[in-house]
Amino acid sequence: MLSPPAARAQQNYPIGPGDVLSVTFLSNSQFNRKVVVGNDGTIFLPFAGELTVAGRTINQLRKDIPVLMTGSVFRERVNGEELLVSISPEEVSVTLAEYRPIFVDGAVNSPGQQPFVVGMNVRQAIAAAKGIKNQFFSADGPDIRVREHPQVLMAELVGVMAEMAVQRALLEGAEDIDPTEIEELNAPPILITSAIELARSQVATTNALLEEELAFLERSVKEAETRVMAALRHEEVMSGIVLSEREEVDQMENLVARGVRPSTLLIQARRLYLQAAERYSGVQADRLSAEDSWRELVLKQNQALREGALQYQQRIQELAQQASQLRVQIDLSTAGLAELDREGEVLGAPRITVFRKLGDQALQIEVTPGTSLLPGDVVHVRFAE
Repeated sequence: MLSPPAARAQQNYPIGPGDVLSVTFLSNSQFNRKVVVGNDGTIFLPFAGELTVAGRTINQLRKDIPVLMTGSVFRERVNGEELLVSISPEEVSVTLAEYRPIFVDGAVNSPGQQPFVVGMNVRQAIAAAKGIKNQFFSADGPDIRVREHPQVLMAELVGVMAEMAVQRALLEGAEDIDPTEIEELNAPPILITSAIELARSQVATTNALLEEELAFLERSVKEAETRVMAALRHEEVMSGIVLSEREEVDQMENLVARGVRPSTLLIQARRLYLQAAERYSGVQADRLSAEDSWRELVLKQNQALREGALQYQQRIQELAQQASQLRVQIDLSTAGLAELDREGEVLGAPRITVFRKLGDQALQIEVTPGTSLLPGDVVHVRFAE
């Protein structure tokens, strides 16, 4: 089970080497960057230079990086004119694009590197490594399978039911799991209690991460709405200026025709009108771009909610099928127990250790299959000697 400091670390994830940050300039996409945090914990960004980000949270970087870039000036060509444009904080968006991978080694069938997914636990990492290696079974020996023992199968069923409770809570947007189905299992009380505690910890951790990402999307949508409204007001002002310049041209044409004003004034009035019309076209383009950005963010927000619900539903169906299969295996195995090792001894469950680095601190944690993982974790599986 994770210690309190490690549990807090999950909720306030520190950036580390190997993580990928995405920096987006909402009105100047040519400056967008995806940068990998180097071994020294630094990144390099336009207008900010080299920054040390290791050990800091994404929320801290979202506040600090835009401020560092504020006031930076770049040249931009608009309607044939070269303008100096200053960067404002609300134009800069910072997100965590990719987490650094985890690693699984030891008594697994396919050790190696795996991509980290938010909410990932030890059981899922071992499953991605094609399960725990069965070192007591060979083609020329007796049919010896550790997993056929009812106690081992029941422990696996407890884990599956706990994960199902987690997925249901996330699907329903609940802050806690419903432990009823776990408590009804005929398993040792300590196993049930541990599974429920870990499931509740996972729900709290995953909800915190999801709420942070959804809150960021919500803020982005509101900022985009503000930019659209500002663009509409600017367009309205420019429309009035164009109309005024057009009226000035009409009036000047009348005066020139009557010989009251020289034709040079008419030429000047027409030039001012064309300039205003050109600026108005640029303002319209800015407004359309702001509306496109707003629609894209709203679509991304809605898509995130839909995809999350579909993933939870699909995982619940998979877990329900696994639970049904385990129940059948338990019923069959209790009718005639298979040997567990070549001496007829009950083989202990594998020991799982997570090696984790938090800042300058290296942790070695004995865990269970339901323990949540952090990016960069190394999961080591071994059997007791």
